[in-house]
Amino acid sequence: MLCAHITIAIALVMVALDVSPLQAQPSDLSQLLTDPPYDVAPRPTDPGEIGLYDPDLHHLVELVSIETGRWTPNNPQVDLFDGSFTAGGVFFRLDVTVDGLINPPGPNDFSSFDPFRYGQHPVYGFIEIDMDDDFESGGEVDAPEFRFLGNVARFGGLLGGDAFHDRQAASDSDFDGNFSTKPYVERHGEEFHLAFLGGLFGDADVIEIAGDGDLDFEIDEEWIIDGEWFHRAHGFEPFSIAAGGTVPGEYAPESTVRFAHDCTSDQTLISLVFPLTNGGAAAQHGMQPEPMNHNPSDQASVNEALRDLVISAEVVELFPTGMPDEILILPWDDKTPGQYLDATEWRMTALLGSAYTNLGGYFVWTDVYPNPIRGDVNGEYGASEDDADEINSEISEHDGDDGTFDGMVVLSNFAEGFSVFDTNHDGVIGPVDVLLVSDVGDGDDDGDVDLSDFAQFQRCFGELELLGDCPLFDLNADQTIDQNDAEWFANVLTGPMDY
Repeated sequence: MLCAHITIAIALVMVALDVSPLQAQPSDLSQLLTDPPYDVAPRPTDPGEIGLYDPDLHHLVELVSIETGRWTPNNPQVDLFDGSFTAGGVFFRLDVTVDGLINPPGPNDFSSFDPFRYGQHPVYGFIEIDMDDDFESGGEVDAPEFRFLGNVARFGGLLGGDAFHDRQAASDSDFDGNFSTKPYVERHGEEFHLAFLGGLFGDADVIEIAGDGDLDFEIDEEWIIDGEWFHRAHGFEPFSIAAGGTVPGEYAPESTVRFAHDCTSDQTLISLVFPLTNGGAAAQHGMQPEPMNHNPSDQASVNEALRDLVISAEVVELFPTGMPDEILILPWDDKTPGQYLDATEWRMTALLGSAYTNLGGYFVWTDVYPNPIRGDVNGEYGASEDDADEINSEISEHDGDDGTFDGMVVLSNFAEGFSVFDTNHDGVIGPVDVLLVSDVGDGDDDGDVDLSDFAQFQRCFGELELLGDCPLFDLNADQTIDQNDAEWFANVLTGPMDY
């Protein structure tokens, strides 16, 4: 069965067992975060940029939206995903909508490389959740280079605000392994994350609700998969008294995720429903609620995981470890877990991507949320002459590092090596990156994007080498001007857009 797709032509571009329910207003039953369309672009991360990826064979993952809220299944023992957002739900639901047919991820590590086990278009990455709106608590110490703060600069800029200031890696040199030095890339503030990684589940964990049983996720199929999708931030583990996980302090209970492709919209909806309270966990399994016991291997819930943080933080307060990263858990010392169960208030970031066709252990990132403004290399809420000056200063300081004085800086070990000054992520910091500080799509620099700019866009469309002002029309910064840019340009013409 084939889906019908509409293409925009260039000619048309114009607490014990439970807690008391939180009282939410009907209009606040869910939180919907939307990502700009057509901004998908490959961001390779392998050393030497030798890995192969083919977007014609393996779709680049483009985020459409994230929605979350308290959830009440109609019959949680039968179907977690049949229900509604409610103010008093004892579950939460997280929906991640991506464009096109996107399938569950297969193993992608060095020893068992099989990323396309469940289809040709796997998704990898993380949805990171800050539940207490406190960016001082929670984070990932061991591998920040695989997380949002470690990769957002690859998309051409840095984000502003306290939650991101001094926390984003501007280059690969910021992964110094020192927790105490800026930027604090290990300190995201997350309490939990939804992980899209291979090895979280096996073939036996897949239930094909709608499908042909061949374990190949295809058009209009719906799968339910049990696995360790939903993890508490690993930075808590050395200080947590939780037991029952793979390692001491881990809280990564079994959770249920649904992948469902819709032919009409040609989108894939990836959904997680998980208990907020032990009462929800009991309802899911048809049991009586158990006391919260710091053990994710029996009844597990967000409330239990947060309560463990409170008690563990009290222990660390009494008996300090002397480890600098204990500050990730200490803010939980005086918090009340029940205050942080309203999923409409959670702060979320997303880092999504795909796999190489021939290289395990690395990812081709393709989309982030929230998006930086391209050219805003200092994270001050906009691209300006100050940003252009900083890029020019970087060029002046390092021109000649490669033995050639040509007004450009070639990044070493690209694409594992990167720099925010390389605003189009092509491995070179040069005049094009300075040009991209200007308003994208405004080819004549008159402060708006109109039909005169469209005339320039037409001249650049399909060109293999982006010369002159053409880079201004590479709206997703993938070094090509194609249909994605045309569709994005249509949005720019119709009014302002958040880049």
